[in-house]
This record gives sequence, structure tokens and C-alpha cells, in this order.
Amino acid sequence: MTEGQPTVDTERKPKKGLGRKKKEPAKAVGFFQLFRYATGCEVLLMIIGLLCAALHGIALPLMCVVFGQMTDSFVQSGQQLNLTATDLQCEHAYYFIGIGCAVFLLGTFQVMLFLLTATKQTKRIREKYFHAILHQQMSWFDTHQIGVLNVRLTDDINTINEGLGDKICVFVQFFCTFLSGFIIGFIFGWKLTLVILAVSPLLAGSAAVWSKILATLTSKELSAYAKAGAVAEEILVAIRTVVAFNGQKKAVERYERNLEEAKNFGIKKAITTNVSMGFTQFVIFGTYALAFWYGTKLSVDEPENYTIGKTITVFFSVMIGAFSLGQGAPNLEAIAKARGAAYEVYNTIDQPRPIDSSSKEGHKPDCVRGDIEFKNIHFSYPSRKDVKILQGVNLTVPRGKTIALVGASGCGKSTTIQLLQRFYDPDSGEITLDGRDIRTLNVKWLRENMGIVSQEPVLFGTTIAENIRYGREDATDEDIERAVREANAYDFISKLPDKLNTMVGERGAQLSGGQKQRIAIARALVKNPKILLLDEATSALDTQSESVVQAALDKARAGRTTIVIAHRLSTIRTADVIAGFSNGEVVEQGTHRELMAKKGVYYSLVMQQLEVGNEEGIENGGFEKNSISSGRVEMKPTRRKSKKSKKDKKVLLHR
Repeated sequence: MTEGQPTVDTERKPKKGLGRKKKEPAKAVGFFQLFRYATGCEVLLMIIGLLCAALHGIALPLMCVVFGQMTDSFVQSGQQLNLTATDLQCEHAYYFIGIGCAVFLLGTFQVMLFLLTATKQTKRIREKYFHAILHQQMSWFDTHQIGVLNVRLTDDINTINEGLGDKICVFVQFFCTFLSGFIIGFIFGWKLTLVILAVSPLLAGSAAVWSKILATLTSKELSAYAKAGAVAEEILVAIRTVVAFNGQKKAVERYERNLEEAKNFGIKKAITTNVSMGFTQFVIFGTYALAFWYGTKLSVDEPENYTIGKTITVFFSVMIGAFSLGQGAPNLEAIAKARGAAYEVYNTIDQPRPIDSSSKEGHKPDCVRGDIEFKNIHFSYPSRKDVKILQGVNLTVPRGKTIALVGASGCGKSTTIQLLQRFYDPDSGEITLDGRDIRTLNVKWLRENMGIVSQEPVLFGTTIAENIRYGREDATDEDIERAVREANAYDFISKLPDKLNTMVGERGAQLSGGQKQRIAIARALVKNPKILLLDEATSALDTQSESVVQAALDKARAGRTTIVIAHRLSTIRTADVIAGFSNGEVVEQGTHRELMAKKGVYYSLVMQQLEVGNEEGIENGGFEKNSISSGRVEMKPTRRKSKKSKKDKKVLLHR
């Protein structure tokens, strides 16, 4: 078939109903599994709450019995006024008072006990879920969106809380009202009960549909408000950008568009609620008419079986029972939603964690010398198994030495550091620390002996001291001050009004890039690590900040095994060993001079930075190309080109 020729679909289309993918059933935990985090005491309290709910549900139909008897006594007292009739009236009044007090106590206890146990269980679930998230391995985060996890931590667990709360006891209450109402109806007058029962599905159905529509529209309304809230949060987080581009009007319009959707759902909810309530009232009064007409007929035809009081007892008990069934249905929906929300939350909690920093398993050597070796490492990220990142990396890092990893973007430099930290495990090969496979070491102990400074320092919205203390929980004020001095951060911190207690703002917004980076260095040094990992720690800084931070890094490297990844190659020319990466392999190793002489990967990268630097006339990579002749490369660290002669500027870095 030639290109551009129309194709003919020769495959027969499946018949209607055939070949369709079956819709997967919604995943949910079992009903009793929903309460898996309840303690024995909480289970006992919930059982007591259910008993209170059952008795509460029976109380209302029982009141109908008393009401019917009281009606008959009214009729009798009207026919013949005597002391006995008056006593009966007082007795029935006492019954009402007793039932009212019982309902007050039972209703209070049933709701209180379930809300109390639900709050405790929800707190426990939230803690376990957050703990499980924080201790998952990095490969798990590669396949899970952070936004979804945040929603589960808030919305889904709130849904679970709804299901664990008073919804169950309220359903039991309504169900017991339904059962006891119809039982009383059949006992006191089965004929009238059957007539009312014929209309009951319409009554219960109208109540259930009303509750369902109301719940759906309420959910959509809240979802729309949540979207508007997310927009507002996004705008406020980027408020500097919004103000800088005079985007306030556009931001307000965007927020109002989302509020408009919420308003529309609110109007629909109001209209639907009013119409549903009107229809429900119509059905109720229609049932009243039918029941009173037929009840009156039975009272006339069978006065010995159907007194006025019995007719009223049957009517109200059956009506209340039917209506309570419709009212109880939405509570089952809330429980079903909780079971569905619990499925993913509980699965995350139960997720096995091969690399778990909270585990106590693994060897903890008494001391760390700092000898690191990568032996034939092959690796691909779990989310992209078909893409090989490392293909047989072999690398040795002697104790106390500094090794720099260089190469093009995506060649596996940062991945190598992540494997050393055990964010991932290699597909094959092994990484050893002092001769031990790091997979046999305790994960928490391993990371405690490593300090890392990355390109974009992440600071939390708290004080400088607390940010540094993230490096070591038990760090004293003296330890923090020592780390601050080592990181060349003491001078600028001492000039701040609150010094170490200064709030850094959200993500360190109150500090400059260089200041944030030095605090990140102090955080890495406060634990006094034997191994220091520097992942492009100065690439995002300006020239002046870079010189200060680089001085701090040079000081921090002393006496430590250090692995450096740098974009600006001028910062690593003094490294003991430079390893050139290409296509996931280490293709060359040596000092700056040795690799420049080889003219391999490292040499090419240096030349690229020199060319870019010459075109821009400013520093880019820290080198300036002056001349390349007869095997001699003359370069100098530079900030900006000056108009001085080349002869005055030349600094020979390599012969």
C-alpha cells in the first residue's frame, strides 16, 4: 500500500454489547476492615453506642403506642368523667416524660461515643498514612502524584472520618425505628398496616432520592469551592509574580469564574431541595388522607378491633417507620464512600517498603572510614524501565578524597549520588562503603553519615536554627553555631535582628540565594558527616555569591570523602579525581591536567564552556579561553572580560 492511500478497515466491528470492557467494580475495604485501627476499648464503646442507637430507634414507635392509648383514654374520659380516667392521663404523661428523658440520654451517648472513637481512629489513620508516605522509597513517589497524596491526606481521610462517625449509629437508629414501627403496626392492626405499606415505598423513595440529590449537589458545590480555593492558593503563593505583572485583575477574574460554578451548584441545590421537600410533604399528607379514611372505615366496621387510639398507633408507627428507612439510606452511602476512600489509604499504609529509614534492620558499624566503591552498576528508574540510566558504572572513591563527576545532562551523575543515598537500589551490581554492601547497612544510619547540598536548597517556613536542626534532631545550639561558622554563614546571620531565630519565610523567601545555600551547607555539616555530597551546589548562584559559597564548600570538604557534581567546571579543577560520564558509564578518570591532555569528555565540556564564555563576554563555567596552541591550553578563572591585554590576563592552568 502506497503512502497516502486510504485504508479500509477489514476488521469486523463487534456486536453491540460484545467486546466491551467490563467496568471494574469500585475497590473498597470490607465493612469491618474499616475499623481496623480501633482499639479494644474503642470497639466496646462503639458496641455500647449501637445499643443506645437501637433503643433510641425503638423509642419513637413506642411513643406512638402510648399516644394511641392516651387517645383512647381521652375518648373514654369524654364519655364518662371519673377519677380513673384522670389517673390514666397522668400515667401517660409520665410515660412521655420517661421516653423523652431516655431519648435524650440515648441520643447523646450514641453520637458522643461514635464521634469520640471516630476522632481517635482518624488521628491514628492520619498519622500512620503520613508516616507511610514519608518512609516510602523514591521509586514509589515516581509513580504517585504529590497532589493526589495530599488530597488523600485531607479529603479521603475526612471521608473515612465521616464513615467512622455517627453515620453508622444513626443508620442503626433509623433501621430499628423502621422494624419496630412495622412490628407495632402489624400487632395493633395488620389491615391498616398493609394499606399504608403499599404507599410506603413512595414515601421512603422520595426521602431517599431527596437525600441522594442533596448529597450529590452538596459534594459538587464543595468541589467547586475547593477548585476556587486552589486557584486562590496558587495566586497567593505566586503573589510577587502577580503583582510584578499587574495581574491582580486577571487573578480576581479567574477566581470569580470558579466561584460562579460553585454559585450555580448552590442555586441548583436550593431549587432541588425545595421541590423535593414539597413533593415529600405532598406524599406524606396524601398518605395521611388515605390512612385516616381507611382507619375511620375500619373503626366503624370493626369497632372491637380498631379503636381510634389503635388506628392512630398503627398509622403513626408505620408512617414513621417508612420515612425513617428513607432517612437512613444516605448514611449507608457515607459508609460506602468511607470504605472506598479507605482502600487506597490502607493500601499505602500496608505497602511493603524495601528501603525504609524507620526500620531498625541492618548493620550499624561503629565508625565510618569513607571508602566508597561502585561495582558494575546497572540501573533504570522504575517509572521508565525501558531507559537505561547507568550501564556498568565502576568507580572508586578513596577515603578523605574529593571526586568530581562531570558529563552531559542525563548521563547518570545525579543518579549515582541517589543510589549511594539508597533512594533506589541498582538493578545489578553493588555499592560498598568501607567494604560492606550498603544494602546490608541500616538505612537511617547510612543517611546520618552523609550530608548533601543540592542545587536548589529547600528551606522550611521556620527559623534558621530549626532549618539547620533538620540535619540532626538532637543538635545543640553550640553544634548549630559550629556548623554556621563552617558554612561561612555566621557573619550574615549575626547581622539579622533575631539571628538564628529569624524566620526565613516560605521556602526561604526572606533570604538571598547565597544565604539559603549557606544555611543548606550548615544543615549538611551539623551532623558532622563523613561523606559529603555536592550536587551542583553553586550553579544557580551569581558570581559574588558563588565565591563565598565555594569557599564554604572548600572548607567543608577538608577531611571528608566528597563527591561533587558541578556545572561550572572551574569549581572542580582542584578535585583529587575527576570522573567523566558518558551514556551511563565512566569513560575516563584523572586529575584536571591529565584529562585535559586526554582531550576526552572533560576536555570537550571545558571547550564548550570557553566558547560560550567568549561569545557572552562574561563568565560561564569560570574559564576564559585565551589561546590554544601546540597542545597547550591557557585558561583563567574569570568574572567578566576586561580590556586589559591578553598578556596581563593569562593564567596558565594546564601545560
